[in-house]
Amino acid sequence: MIVSTEAGYLVSPYLAWSAVVALLVLAGGCAWSLWRHRRAASRHDGVEQNVRERADSFRYLVETAHEGIVVVQSRRLVYLNPRMCEMTGYSEAELRALPTFMPLIDPSAREVMLANHLRRLAGEPSPQRYESLFLKKDGTSYPIELSGVAIVWQGEPATLNMVTDISGRKAAEEKMQYLAHHDSLTGLPNRYMLHERLKQAIALAQRTGVPLAVLFIDLNGFKKVNDDHGHEAGDCLLQQVAGRIQPLLRDSDTLARMGGDEFVILLTQIAQPKDVAQATARIEAAMAPAFAINDQALRCGFSMGAALYPQDGTTAQALLNLADHQMYAHKHRHYQREALPQS
Repeated sequence: MIVSTEAGYLVSPYLAWSAVVALLVLAGGCAWSLWRHRRAASRHDGVEQNVRERADSFRYLVETAHEGIVVVQSRRLVYLNPRMCEMTGYSEAELRALPTFMPLIDPSAREVMLANHLRRLAGEPSPQRYESLFLKKDGTSYPIELSGVAIVWQGEPATLNMVTDISGRKAAEEKMQYLAHHDSLTGLPNRYMLHERLKQAIALAQRTGVPLAVLFIDLNGFKKVNDDHGHEAGDCLLQQVAGRIQPLLRDSDTLARMGGDEFVILLTQIAQPKDVAQATARIEAAMAPAFAINDQALRCGFSMGAALYPQDGTTAQALLNLADHQMYAHKHRHYQREALPQS
């Protein structure tokens, strides 16, 4: 209610309080809206910062990864990390300029690699991880393991690939394989490899009808060399024996160390019996000169036994057993002669 007076107008107390309350509500609403706006802006800034931090972390992981990471689109490299440059020997600009990824693949593996890439793009079954051969810029090939998946890159189909250089792993596997089949001292095939080659040679002889021979060799007085000159001298003697006999054999023949001072020779495709006698004569001549070990001249004889396929046996073990028996008979006669009194 407004009351008129000679001095002017008086405002009703009720109306005045209503106005004050309205102003307070309006001010509170403004303050609430401003607070919500600032909170939302702060939250948005936090989200942006979080996204930036995640992106920086992802970029760091990709750029420092031990594996090569590359995106292939339309057969070209549209994205790659520094490791791909290190592995291939190309700069990033050179890799991006390649018209296709084929120069990075060894020629022997290109057909399979391209087929897997196309199947993956088409959504067809393809190996997600497999081994292959890559090619460096200098032409050196090296083994890799590749993992790939189909993706969409900037709105177009592509593949994301992770490439691992497995040269070290392959070298270790090859070394383990070598040690499993070779004598560590002489580098000759060991007992296991000899048995495998002998079985293969027997199978070939059965098909062709061409005989083979097994020679069993044992050094005479080897224990005395170890006792008088030490085991290092004995090892050196074994290495030199292998070095003298190996050049006398054909590529198809095998010289193996069975262990200790025992060696076995596999002679394949014996055209006639005299071939065994000729081989024995060459070995005797090669073993006759003294061995130079630790500035000393040491002589070392040997005993030998032989077995022929098929007349002396038709299995690997039968031939080895007979050749071993013949060798010990030869050794026995050798020591009997040494025991005879000198006239």
